Parts: sequence; structure tokens; C-alpha cells
Amino acid sequence: MKKTITIALSAIILMSCGDSNTSKMEAELMNRTIDSSQSVSISRDVLDEMMQTLPSPIETANLITQSKSSFNKALLIPAQNAENFPNKYAQALALGGYGVDLGYINLNNKMLYVVEYLESVNTISKELKVNQFLDFSTLNNLAKNRDNVDSLIRISTENFNHIDEYLRSKDRGDLSVLILIGSWVEGLHMFNHIAKEHPSPEITKRIGEQKIIINNIYAILNKIDKVAYYRELKGKLNGLKNVYTNVKISYIYKEPITKEVNGELVIEDGSESVVELTKSDLDAIDKEITKLRDSIFIIYK
Repeated sequence: MKKTITIALSAIILMSCGDSNTSKMEAELMNRTIDSSQSVSISRDVLDEMMQTLPSPIETANLITQSKSSFNKALLIPAQNAENFPNKYAQALALGGYGVDLGYINLNNKMLYVVEYLESVNTISKELKVNQFLDFSTLNNLAKNRDNVDSLIRISTENFNHIDEYLRSKDRGDLSVLILIGSWVEGLHMFNHIAKEHPSPEITKRIGEQKIIINNIYAILNKIDKVAYYRELKGKLNGLKNVYTNVKISYIYKEPITKEVNGELVIEDGSESVVELTKSDLDAIDKEITKLRDSIFIIYK
């Protein structure tokens, strides 16, 4: 996973992780036997394939903050909801969502809200027994200066890597996937708000590209749905997956770009994607992501 993080900073997804990787994940999962108990083990290879398509919460928040959209507290999951998530699955999804929210707050320098959202993240991370890996003090100090964004992303990513390694070592790697799904849902929700407030071809393209992400998420959930929570989550994703069938994505191949970043060799995919979706498609995606988000993050209107 660590080798994919730097590459993920350049975009919401890696366009090189398309149908071939989805097929690989499906084949891996189909060969596994999953009992009906409320736990599931996913192999490291399958998790790594999934991780390659999803940025960490702070990376998502940074991409959102780079847009022209002004800060909007109404976009956040209510901080008080942290006490209400009933099980480890819902808590893992919420940890990803709150991670995006906290990054969004910090990167917009809205320190007024930092404490309550730190408390929310801390509450959930304690329930999941991963709070020891979150360096809140250092992250807060870095967040006070917008020039520290690179360091903020690096340390936040390291924190997530530690959580991920710990969960895998305890055969709880599926919760790492849920954390990233939660951050993806919150990020897509915010991108749809930006698309309505400041429409642009780039934002529209990013939203359309999420068709690859949801297909990869669905591929995993489809093979582990003997666990009740994953079966229910897959059902909640159906509406969003269905509206994305109208989105068309094609690719223009270009040679990969190799460069050195902080002493490490990084290979960036030079290919470009062409996304076709209509205003009607955008409205349908917005409706479905709002419904999904309200459900998993317990949002009451």
C-alpha cells in the first residue's frame, strides 16, 4: 500500500487500476471460503488492489480544498453522531468520513471546529482500538499553517498506514477497506456539492471517474456478502452503481512519467481519461450519494 500513496495524490483514482484489477480481485475472492459468522478475512493482495484506487481521508480533503468552493460546515457529518454508530463496521465507515471532515476543517484553517471533530474521531478510534496510531497533536500543529500541507498529508498517511497494518495483523483488514469507503462516500458527496456551486469540466470528470471506484467496491462486497453488514451495504450501493451505468469512460494512452520525489522514484500514469456524463447523470449521482451518505452516517434532515 505505501508505494501507492504518493501516486494517489495526483488524482482521486489511479486510472491504471481498471477492469483488469477488478477481475483479479474477483478471482481472488471467489477462491476463498467465507463462513456465515460476523467476521471476514481478505487477503493482503486483494486489499492492496482496493487501496490503490482509494486515497486516504486527508488526501481526499486536500483535493476538495484545492477547489474554488468556499468552506461549508453544513457539508460535514454532525460531530455528535460519533456516539451513535452501533458496530465496528459502521464505526469504520464513520472514521473514514470524519477523517475527510477533519482534514477539510484543518486545511481550511477553521480551528473553531477542530476540537469537536477531534473528539468525534477519537471516540470512534477508541471503539475500534486504533486511537494509539493517531497523532492528533502533531497534525493540529501542522494544520495551523497552510504551507505544511505536504507534511500534513505525509503524517496523516503514515497514521493510516499504521492503522491499516494493525487491523490486518488482527485479521480485521476488511475494516481498512470500510474506512476508505467511508472517506470515498464523504469525498464524493463534497465533490457533488462543488459541482453545483462551481461547475467545471475537471470536477465533472472527477465525479464521472468514480464509476471505476464503485465497481471495485462492489466487486469486493459482492464476494463477502455472507456477512450481513456487507450484504446490507451492497444493497445501499445499488442505486449509486445503477446510475453510474450511464457514465462512459474511455482512455487515451500516454507513456508513464517517471520522476524523483523526496528521494523516491515515482511512476505516474500519463494516460488520460475521457468521461461522458450529462447534467441528468450528475443530478442522479448527487441524489444517490446523498441517500447513501445519509444512511451510513446517520444524517437526519
